[in-house]
Amino acid sequence: MKFALSTLTLISLFLFPTISFSNQVNLDLSDETIHVAFTTKPSKKSLNISASFLHHEDDGEVYAIGAFAQSPINNRQDLHGSLGGRFYYLDADGPDGYGIGLGGEVGYKIPSMQGLSVHGEAYYAPKVTMFVDIERFVDVSVRVKYRILEQGAAYLGYRSQKVHLKHSGSENIDEGVHVGISLQF
Repeated sequence: MKFALSTLTLISLFLFPTISFSNQVNLDLSDETIHVAFTTKPSKKSLNISASFLHHEDDGEVYAIGAFAQSPINNRQDLHGSLGGRFYYLDADGPDGYGIGLGGEVGYKIPSMQGLSVHGEAYYAPKVTMFVDIERFVDVSVRVKYRILEQGAAYLGYRSQKVHLKHSGSENIDEGVHVGISLQF
């Protein structure tokens, strides 16, 4: 299963650019993690797709493939949101599992500071949608992003990915600050 999902995620990273004309790639790092994510850029009347991979040197890997709809909130150009779902496969240090989480993202472009924006994202997979060793999975992140180039930005973020296990407490797969870049093409 792990090989199949990692292969599907890698293939998705190369095939999605042919589906949509505008795409985004994010790459972020911390002392213990590397995270790469690909997202089709929002378009008004289509479903957008995402694929991501996170490797934590001690706590395992998280693979995710998602679909979402995104648009401005209340017709405001400085505020946007998305709603959707993600299929997660977790190969944690010890527990493994897979399931579906629902959630979304909110982003705000700060009008008084050209190029600066704040983004928050949360996905929750309850007991009923998680399988194998994991009862629940929570994936939350926030980041402050500054657009440096027309097609590139740098960001500082915080991410928490936590699993709740069937026969014991909870474990963090990733929790902490990261720095990254975002490229649009």
